[in-house]
Amino acid sequence: MTQIDYDIAFGAISTGVDEINLSQPEGAKISKDPDAVLFGEDSKLDSVGLVQVVMAAEAHLAEQTGVDVVLASEAAMSRKRSPYRSLRLLAEYAVEVATEGEAA
Repeated sequence: MTQIDYDIAFGAISTGVDEINLSQPEGAKISKDPDAVLFGEDSKLDSVGLVQVVMAAEAHLAEQTGVDVVLASEAAMSRKRSPYRSLRLLAEYAVEVATEGEAA
C-alpha cells in the first residue's frame, strides 16, 4: 500500500479532470490550475460534474495507491472551507482523509 501525499493526490485528481474534460464543450473545460475554482461561484461545473470529478479522483487514487479514499462525504460537505472549492483543496483533503484512515 502506497502512502498518499499531495503530489499523488493532485495527480489523481488531475487525471480525473482530464477524463471529464474529454466530454466538456470547449468553453466549459475545467482548469487544472491548483487554485482555479472547481466548484462554487465562478465554477464551470454543476453538482453532477463535481460528482464525476470526485468519483474519477477516488478511482485513480485507489488504482495508483491501493488505498480507498472517500472524498464525497457529509463531513466534507459540512466544512466551513469546502474541499471542493479548488483542485489544491481537494488534493489536501484527500491526503487528510488518507492519513486519518491510516490512524484508524
